[in-house]
Amino acid sequence: MKRAAIYVRVSTGKQAAGELSIPDQVRQCEAYAAQNGYEVVKVYTDAGVSARTDKRPQFQEMISRAVAPDHPFDAILVHSQSRLFRNTKDLLVYRSLLDERQVRFVSITQDLGEGETADILTTMVGALDEYQSKETAKHVARSMIENAKQGFWNGAAAPFGFRTYAAETRGARIKKKIEIDPDEAETVRLIFKLYVRGDGTSGPMGVKRITTYLNGQGYVSRRGKPFRVQFIDKILRNTAYIGEHYFNRTDSRRKTPRPREEWVLFPMPRIVEDVLFYEAQEKLDRQHPMKTAPRLVSSDVLLTALAVCEECGAPMRKLSGKSGQYHYYRCSQKADAGQTACKGVSIPMQELDDIVINALEGSVLEPKRLRKMTEMLLARAQERGRSAKEQRKKLDGEKRKAEAQVTNLYTMVGSGELSMDGTLSAHIREQQDKVERLKRQIALLDRERSAPVDKLGDKVVERFGTAVSQALRNPDNRQFAKAYVRTLISKIEVGEKQIRISGPKDAIAHQAMSFATSGELVPAFAQEWRT
Repeated sequence: MKRAAIYVRVSTGKQAAGELSIPDQVRQCEAYAAQNGYEVVKVYTDAGVSARTDKRPQFQEMISRAVAPDHPFDAILVHSQSRLFRNTKDLLVYRSLLDERQVRFVSITQDLGEGETADILTTMVGALDEYQSKETAKHVARSMIENAKQGFWNGAAAPFGFRTYAAETRGARIKKKIEIDPDEAETVRLIFKLYVRGDGTSGPMGVKRITTYLNGQGYVSRRGKPFRVQFIDKILRNTAYIGEHYFNRTDSRRKTPRPREEWVLFPMPRIVEDVLFYEAQEKLDRQHPMKTAPRLVSSDVLLTALAVCEECGAPMRKLSGKSGQYHYYRCSQKADAGQTACKGVSIPMQELDDIVINALEGSVLEPKRLRKMTEMLLARAQERGRSAKEQRKKLDGEKRKAEAQVTNLYTMVGSGELSMDGTLSAHIREQQDKVERLKRQIALLDRERSAPVDKLGDKVVERFGTAVSQALRNPDNRQFAKAYVRTLISKIEVGEKQIRISGPKDAIAHQAMSFATSGELVPAFAQEWRT
């Protein structure tokens, strides 16, 4: 008796649950085998995968067995040719491979016979299946895009912090919309707060530290599992939390990004304010490994990336002596190339750290000096306040105009008035980038306008100076001290006879303003806030 394998497949979870069911395909193939003298030796099943690709586990296992030397079966039975292939190229390649091993391919509902005519008909059916598959995919994509434009959620799980609800029923279909999940949304807000401001005792946290913090406090993901670093990073970058989710960003079949002009904006309820979100983006950009070396972000050396050699301008690097008992800052040029390259000095690490902290306490954090700097900020804030309202109105107008232009262009493309070419695509991207830039400018302006200038009294300024001094000298939290030093200082030039320390004038005043608002020390890198 001839031996046969049965291959069954459905492409979606919905089909796997009932439509064109796997048991029904198996039953019909088994009946065909019994009627045509085949002994079924194995059933291979791929559930929820497309036949437009050959990356199917059970399919690959079946092909591997079909071409094996022990020749375990003589034929492969399928309900229809489309169950096995929806790609003409794969059809021809695998049919040729099976023919070489004398394994017959049989579609039980499409009896095309054997011989050259049957081969031609099989190829034609394969081409039609591929065409139908592509047309169906286009139709589904158009339907999902239109569904998103109408404000309905498409299928996939909502981002963490949101949930779906049944909004209405159209025939047999339940149309879903998005709402905030209160418990998850609180976790999202906490993640942003920890990343930008910290928990009030540690200063801003990194992604890994936030993950450890949440898991240690008993927070769990939607599936009840511990949080992971990648998940926290994804949350911090997701614009859905400021009300902007984009559908159709990725080609689901190729797993590649689509052009920006093909994205569909899906408005979401807001969870995080713009100011907090964009502060997080600035920090993410600064700490991205392509922009900032990981050692500069994670190193516990207080003056990393700040101290430079006065002689040659090279960074001062940490060096250890006596088996790690002593630590020094030394010119990296001298360390790498010797005294002929640079005669720069070495200085004990603790000595330079103390010099810098003493200088900050004496020249910046001393109450009278600190008060003078904050008064300058107050004067500028009052001056800016008079023009900020008009500037905000102007920026809002420019943003609305740019957004309207993008919307109008998409509408004209959709109606056929314009065709999407390279020039139009570039123009749309330019306008979208302009909208993003304006949003950041508005967030910065709102942040400055909301500064509590009236709260910066003498007592608040004095408490702030004391709190910063204590934080800088806390040996148990070097990362926090480092964050504040990098906020207040931009450069330290180390020479034989002098050490020159410089920093942005406004930085300390901005930090005092933040302290007046929250009562917490928040090294927010104000001098690096740029649009």
